[in-house]
Amino acid sequence: METSGRQDLAHINDFDDEEYDYDGFMDDSDEDPDYSDSDEISEVGYLEERGESSDDSDVSEAFNDDMTDFHQYLRAAHGFKKGKGRGRRAEEASYSHEIRVLMSEANQKYVQSNLQAAQSIVEQIIRIDGGVYPAWKMLGEIHKEKGDEKKCFMSWFTAAHCRPKDYHLWLECARMSIDQEGPNETAIYCYNRASRANPDDITIMYEKAVLYKKLGQLNKAADGFSQLAKALPNDMGVLKEIAQIYTQLHRILDAIKLYEDSIQHYQSEDLGDRGGFGWSDLNILVELYILEKRWDKAVYMTKSIGRWLWGRANDTFWDQIQGDDREWDEFDDSRKAVVKEYDRQKFPESTYVMPIELRVKLGICRLKLGHAEEAIKHFRYLDRHDPSVYYDLFQETGDTLLEYGSHEMALEYFGVVAAMELAEDPKLWSNMAKCYKEIGNVEDAEECYLTILSLYPDDVDARMKLAEIYEVSDRREEALELVNQIIALRKQQDAMEKTRSPGGQVKEANSVPTFFAPPPVRMPANKRRAEATAVERAEMRARKTEQTITKYRKLEYLRPRMELGEMDAIREWLDTAGDLVDDFRNTRAFYPSERSQKFKGFATTARRRAAKRGTDANMERMQHRLQEALSFQDEEISEAEDLSQFNGLDFDSWLYIFMQYAICLTKYEDPQDAYDVITAAKEANVFFHDEKRKFIVHATHLACAIWAQDAETTSEVTRFFMHSHQFQGDVYRLFITSMTACKQGQEVFHNSANQKYFLRQIKAMDKALTGKAIVGAASLTAKCEDGAAYVPKDFDLALLMLYGHMLAAGRGYIPALNYYARAHSINPDHPLINLSIGVAYLHRSMQRQTDNRHWEVLQAMAFLFEYRRVKEEIKKTYGYWDQLQEAEYNIGRAFQQIGLTHLAIPYYEAALKISDEHLSPLPGSWDVKYEAAYNLQQIYATSGNPILAREITNKYLVI
Repeated sequence: METSGRQDLAHINDFDDEEYDYDGFMDDSDEDPDYSDSDEISEVGYLEERGESSDDSDVSEAFNDDMTDFHQYLRAAHGFKKGKGRGRRAEEASYSHEIRVLMSEANQKYVQSNLQAAQSIVEQIIRIDGGVYPAWKMLGEIHKEKGDEKKCFMSWFTAAHCRPKDYHLWLECARMSIDQEGPNETAIYCYNRASRANPDDITIMYEKAVLYKKLGQLNKAADGFSQLAKALPNDMGVLKEIAQIYTQLHRILDAIKLYEDSIQHYQSEDLGDRGGFGWSDLNILVELYILEKRWDKAVYMTKSIGRWLWGRANDTFWDQIQGDDREWDEFDDSRKAVVKEYDRQKFPESTYVMPIELRVKLGICRLKLGHAEEAIKHFRYLDRHDPSVYYDLFQETGDTLLEYGSHEMALEYFGVVAAMELAEDPKLWSNMAKCYKEIGNVEDAEECYLTILSLYPDDVDARMKLAEIYEVSDRREEALELVNQIIALRKQQDAMEKTRSPGGQVKEANSVPTFFAPPPVRMPANKRRAEATAVERAEMRARKTEQTITKYRKLEYLRPRMELGEMDAIREWLDTAGDLVDDFRNTRAFYPSERSQKFKGFATTARRRAAKRGTDANMERMQHRLQEALSFQDEEISEAEDLSQFNGLDFDSWLYIFMQYAICLTKYEDPQDAYDVITAAKEANVFFHDEKRKFIVHATHLACAIWAQDAETTSEVTRFFMHSHQFQGDVYRLFITSMTACKQGQEVFHNSANQKYFLRQIKAMDKALTGKAIVGAASLTAKCEDGAAYVPKDFDLALLMLYGHMLAAGRGYIPALNYYARAHSINPDHPLINLSIGVAYLHRSMQRQTDNRHWEVLQAMAFLFEYRRVKEEIKKTYGYWDQLQEAEYNIGRAFQQIGLTHLAIPYYEAALKISDEHLSPLPGSWDVKYEAAYNLQQIYATSGNPILAREITNKYLVI
C-alpha cells in the first residue's frame, strides 16, 4: 500500500498497552544521529533492519521468491557470495506461513472496505509478531480512513521502527506530529531517524532545521542550516535563514562572512542578480553591518555591490570619493558632473537608482558617521514615495533622527505616519512624545500620550508618562488623580482575576470591557495650583532633607539584621535604599549632558522614575511622592549649595547606599537590576571624577558579577583594572582569579575577544620596551602620580603567562609554548613556568598532529622534573611539605597521563606518605591526599589488584 499524504500527528496514546507494545520499538538510547558513524539501529529482541522499499504488495507474491531464497542460501553454503538486494520481498518471506496467510486475508478485507475485519486480522498478526511492518502500516491506514489520526500516527510510528531505513515513513511521521501537536521533540526524533536513513536528503535537512528554529533551539537550527548550506552552496534562501538565526545568537560576524563569501562566488561567476544574489540580499547584508555598527563598511558595500548589480562594477573611481554619495544622486547630476571620470552616456540613468530601502539605510549610516547633511539628502528621497507603502521606512528614519537628536526633523517623518488612518503603533506616538518633550512642547507630548490611551486604554506606561507630564507641568492634582485611578482600577482587576472561575471562558478581545477609565482630559488652567513661595520651597527642601536622614537612620538600624540574612529585614532595607537611590538618580545635576562637567551644585528639577520595579509599586511610590509634594513646585535654586553633601548626607554615605543596594540586589533579587544601579553610580559626576570612589564602584561591580556567576560581565569589568593599572602583574592575577570563580569562566577566559585584547597588551609592552613600531599595539593607559603615561621598565611575567594560559586553554599548545618560553627566559626557576611548559608539551604529544610524540614527552618530563627540583628546594629552604607533595602528585599524574602507571605509583605513594607524616597533624593545611588516593585506587582497580584498591579506598577515601 502507498503511504497516504495525510499530515497529522499525535503523541503515542489511546492504544491498549497490553495489546500493542509501542515502547518496545522506541530506541530511546539513540545518540544524536547527526553525529553517528554507524547506520546500524539497535532495536528490541526480534527487530532487525528491513529493506528500504515502502511498497506493499500482496503477501502471496512472497511465495514465488521462496525458491530464489533457497538457491541464495545454497550458494552461500558452497562458499559463493549471496546475492544482494533481497529488499522487501526477502523481508516478507522471512515471516512465518501463518503471518503471510493472515496478511493476505487482511489485504483482501481492506480492498473490500471491510475495515473492521481487516483491523481484527492485523491486530491478531501484531499479537503473534510485533515486528511485522505491513501489519502496522495497514493498521495505520485503517485508523486514518476511520478518521483517527492519532492512532494512525502511532501505528506508522511503530511501523517505522520495524523498517528503520524507510525514511519516507519517518518523514511522514514527523510531519504528522507537527500537524497534530505543533513543534515537539517527537518530530525531532522522527527527523533524526529519517536523516540517519538518508543523510543527504535536502528536504529532511531543511524541515528539521526549521523545526529546531520553531522550538527555540537556535544552535541546532544553525547547525542544520549550515549542513544544508554545504549541500546547497551559495543558496541565498538558506543564507537568509542562517542570518536570522545567527542574529539571534549574536553571531552576526559569522553571518556577514557567509554573505561576503557568496558575493565573491557570484562576482567570480559574474552572475549578479541573475544568479541568485540580489538587492534584497544586499539589504540583509547592510542590516547586519548596521547591527555590528560598522557604518563605513555598510556604506562601502552598499555602493560597490549596488554598482555591481547594475553592471557598473568597473566604475571603481567612485570609491575615491569619500564623505558623500553623489554617485547615487537622482534627478540632479550637478555633483556627478564634476567627476572627470563620469561619462553620462556610458550607462543609462536607471543604473544610478538605488532602492529606497537601501537608500534609507545609507542615510542612517551617514548620520551615524556624523555626515548629517548627506544623510538628510538620502532621507529626502522618501518624500517622493507613498507613505502608505513605505510607512516603516518613514518611522525608521524618524527613530534614527530622534536618536541623533534632530527632534524637529524626526517629527516631520513621524508626522507623515501619524497622519495615516492606521497609525496605531504606540511606539510611534511615544517617540513623538519624546521629541515634543525635548523641544519643550509639553502640550503636544500630552496629546501623544492621550492618543496612545485612546487606542490602548490599558497602556500603563503611557498613563504613567502622562502623570509625569502633569507632575512637571505643576498639575499635580491631575497627576495624583490619574495615579489614584490607575491604582484603584488595578486592584479591581486583581480582585476580578481572583474571583474568576478556573474554567470560565474568555470573551472575545473586542468585547472585553476595559478596566481603565477613559483617557483623562486636560484640566482648565485656572484650576491649576499657583507657584510656591520662596518660604514654601525652603520648607520643602528641609522636609526632603529630614526624610532622607530618617531613611538613612532606618538603613543603619536594619543593617545588622540585613547582614545576618533575615529576609524581612532585607526586604525592608531594599525598599528604603531603593527610595534613596531613586531620589539621587532622578537629580539631573548629578547627570549632566556632558560627563566632563564638574558638579556645580544641586538644583531641584522635574524627576523621572527609572527604577525597575513592579507597576503597582511604581504607581504607589509616585502616589506617595505626589501627596507629599502637592503643595510645592520644583524650581531652579539660585543660591549656592553645599558641594559636599546632598539632602543631609555626604557623598561617601550615598556611595555606600548605592553599593550596598547593588550587592543586596545581586544576592537576593536580580543581578541585572544591580548592574543598573552600579551604572548609575558610574555615570554620576560626583563619583566619576573621584578616583577612589570610581575604584570602589568598579570593585563592587566585579564582586556582583562574580556572585552572579556572570563570566561575560566579570571579564568586561576587569578591563577597568587592567586599563588603569596596565603592566602591573596583580591585575592580571585578579583577572584569572575572577574568571576561575565563575562557572562558565573557562569558556570566556580564552574566547577570541580576550585573546585579542591581551595580545594587544603584549604588543604595547614590547613596543614600549624595544622602541620598535608594532602594528596593533594597545595604547599606554596607566598613569603615574604626576599624570604622565606609565611606561613599563621590564617585561611583565604575569601578562606573558596569562596569554600563554589562554592559548593553552584553547588547545593551542605550540603558540602557548612561545609565550611560556619568553617567561622562562625571564625567570627559569619559577615552578609554575616549568610546570606550564611541561604540561603544554605533554598535551601536545597527545594530539594527532604531533610530528614527534616521543620527543615532546621527553621535553615535558624534563621540565616537569625541573619543576619538582624547584619545589624540593622550597621544601628544604622553608620546610613547606605541601609544596613537595604537590610536585610528587603532578609527576605521578603526568606518568598516568601517558599510560606509564607503574612509574606513577611511587609518586602517588610519596604524596600520601607526606600527607600521613607531615600534613595530617596540621589542621587546615593544603593537602592533595584525596586526589592522589583516588588516582592510585583507579590504577590498582584497572590493573586487576582489587585488594590494594580496597585498602587505599578504606584508608583514604571512606568518610
